Amino acid sequence: MIRTRARRARTLAYGATVLGVVAVVAGAVFSGSTLAAYQDQAHARTNAIAAAVTTPFTPGISKNVRMVDTGLGLSNDGNVYVWGRTDMAMAGGAAGTGTDKPPTKVPGMPDGGLTAVTGGIYNINALDRQGEVWGWGYYNVRDGTDAAKPADNPQRVRIGSAWNGGGAILNEIVAISSTEYAGAGIRADGTVWHWGSPTSYGGNAGAGASRLMGLPDPAVAGNRPVYLKGAYTNFFVILENGDVYYWGGAAGTSSSLPSALPNVDSNPALVSPLSSWMRKNVAAGEPYVVAVDGGIAMGGALLSNGQVLSWGVDSSRIGARGTGPWPYTITPGIVPALSNIVSLQFGFTGVALLDNTNRLWGYGASDDYGKFPQTPTVIDTNVVQYGSGQGYYLWQKSDNTFWGRGYNPQGSIGLPSDNTSTNRQVSWDLGMVAR
Repeated sequence: MIRTRARRARTLAYGATVLGVVAVVAGAVFSGSTLAAYQDQAHARTNAIAAAVTTPFTPGISKNVRMVDTGLGLSNDGNVYVWGRTDMAMAGGAAGTGTDKPPTKVPGMPDGGLTAVTGGIYNINALDRQGEVWGWGYYNVRDGTDAAKPADNPQRVRIGSAWNGGGAILNEIVAISSTEYAGAGIRADGTVWHWGSPTSYGGNAGAGASRLMGLPDPAVAGNRPVYLKGAYTNFFVILENGDVYYWGGAAGTSSSLPSALPNVDSNPALVSPLSSWMRKNVAAGEPYVVAVDGGIAMGGALLSNGQVLSWGVDSSRIGARGTGPWPYTITPGIVPALSNIVSLQFGFTGVALLDNTNRLWGYGASDDYGKFPQTPTVIDTNVVQYGSGQGYYLWQKSDNTFWGRGYNPQGSIGLPSDNTSTNRQVSWDLGMVAR
């Protein structure tokens, strides 16, 4: 049964009020933004960004996923796999789909030719080596294909039309990400394109993909995007000059935005509460924002020195970094307990973070389905990769075992398909997405 927004609000939202980080750096695309990769003496450079289309991909659990009951990953041989809930067209027409299913290869795309995958609530987009974007899943409008697909097989996203229309095929894309209802990508020329519905979740108003207008001209030095991440209802972009922009953002305190920033639909705006930490505004050697993400009524940003900023509507959504009146909690501030962090990934009501010694940290709201503590805590050690769904967390350890915890009624973290508030080894064989 499809989980409705009303039911999700009862289960995952905060009280009555309420993915891998993808970056393009030094001409390459990588998942799980790391400080070493992001920084050099001249800071980020994207002069050779077009070459990223043919650079080696990084397989593994998708870090850009807003899915409820479905696990998602890119295999070592360049294919997309889904597990847990694989019906509702999320397996792209593969046979034998349903719930509590082991990893299933999604057919209908270039075999072994995929470089990235990202998921919304019930839809998925994949990127191939030609820089073309494929979409499939339950709601045609959300993956950019905008029309029924024969046998539910993935189809390519076009510009300004449904997949079977007359628009040009969207190409030369080098990075993709998702919010709950929409997708977006960075093109080789530095422009940003988006698709999906509604615009309050970062999508566009028309069929297919369209260019996101309003960002600084990428042809001007310093203006090329080097980071793209879909949060709950909005996308974040970081330019090579360090400026942080957003678009989308459903109105109200349920968004991922700090200081109750408004929904700007498809009109990008600076994330002004982060201005003090944007690279051009800090003194030489001082930390600046290199990644940003968020869930329901909470969010956070990673700084270049490994510290983490957080914001949220109450103290349980900010890593218990302090207490105080309303303006305190929704204003970004340093989480004292976290240092040497190299990447972060928000679910809906919690966040997982990896430090430079491969320790997986986490904290969650009082209603976090992963049951992360409200104070930042080491969840596991010897972790080589990780990802988050809406209410579950998955990770791989150095001994090649996979572990998970959280919301699991359809088997996204294996069997038995019940919720778990403690770490549990995943029963599925996920060797195809191992690192």
